[in-house]
Amino acid sequence: MTGEWLPPKAPGADEPLPGPSPELPQQPPPGYWEPQRGPQPPQPPNNDAVAGFTCAIVAISLLFFTGGLSTIVSLVLGIVAIPYSRRGKQNVEEGKTPKHRSLASAGFVIGIVTVVLSLLATVAWILILTLADWDELEEGVVRLVA
Repeated sequence: MTGEWLPPKAPGADEPLPGPSPELPQQPPPGYWEPQRGPQPPQPPNNDAVAGFTCAIVAISLLFFTGGLSTIVSLVLGIVAIPYSRRGKQNVEEGKTPKHRSLASAGFVIGIVTVVLSLLATVAWILILTLADWDELEEGVVRLVA
């Protein structure tokens, strides 16, 4: 004996305790959030995807909020949005950046939809303005004023 007092052992104390063995790496319980292991390296931006999406959203918003009166501006912005969004998708596919793939795809689709709707609105406004009976409209305005 070494001179230290040890408590008496309970019966079955030599048996290992139930649970994971200490030799195996322990898995976190389900739903356990494991913090990141350090700062992630910064990812390069995908400015083309953001620019294409922004142009497309502004174009389609102008088209709807003005009732088609901004067709020329919307058409130009829609045409600008398509190549920017395509370049943003190429940046992701070439591995330059993993960011904003969905923005690039959405900008591309919204840009095409905006171009088509702008062309339709332009044709509709040209037809409305050319087929309107201006003499009858003037008489109606004169009657309203008088």
